[in-house]
Amino acid sequence: MILIEDFLKNINTSTVVRSNIPLGLGMGFPMLNIMGEHLLVSVFYYRSVLRPGDQTLLMPPEYQLSVDYPSGKLVTFTSLRLNPVYQKVAFDKPVGTFRHEAIQNLEREQYQEKKQNLFALMNKLIAFLGDEGEFGAGEEQEMSDLFTLMTEPSLHMFYQAMAPQFYQRFIRK
Repeated sequence: MILIEDFLKNINTSTVVRSNIPLGLGMGFPMLNIMGEHLLVSVFYYRSVLRPGDQTLLMPPEYQLSVDYPSGKLVTFTSLRLNPVYQKVAFDKPVGTFRHEAIQNLEREQYQEKKQNLFALMNKLIAFLGDEGEFGAGEEQEMSDLFTLMTEPSLHMFYQAMAPQFYQRFIRK
């Protein structure tokens, strides 16, 4: 089984991303979608603007893509600027800041540890979905806690639109 961290690296170095996503855009946290017999990893890309005092401005996501797991085949690629659903979004105005309130006091090492824990739980979930392991209620709760903590609240509407079922299950409002 390919680990989610490695799968994300493969997405970021793919020809599709290198050819279509402008340099400097960051990838949001991955979300999982089940479409028939396929497990899709969905991500969006957004711009950030560095500001003094550890307050990086986050712009609305501009691109969203879904990739079949584990084949890596691109299933969807969307420019959100051209999507009528997002016609009222001001793409040139910040929607929030990094570090949001829940994580603003974490040291870099603490943040990275929580991110790795989240990815480890995602790997367990992916294994479970492929009938290769267990994923219990305790792990589901821990993953929900971490996903809610790590994702920027100002980007939640984009996560919800990208993967509604995953959002409903793993991000608390």
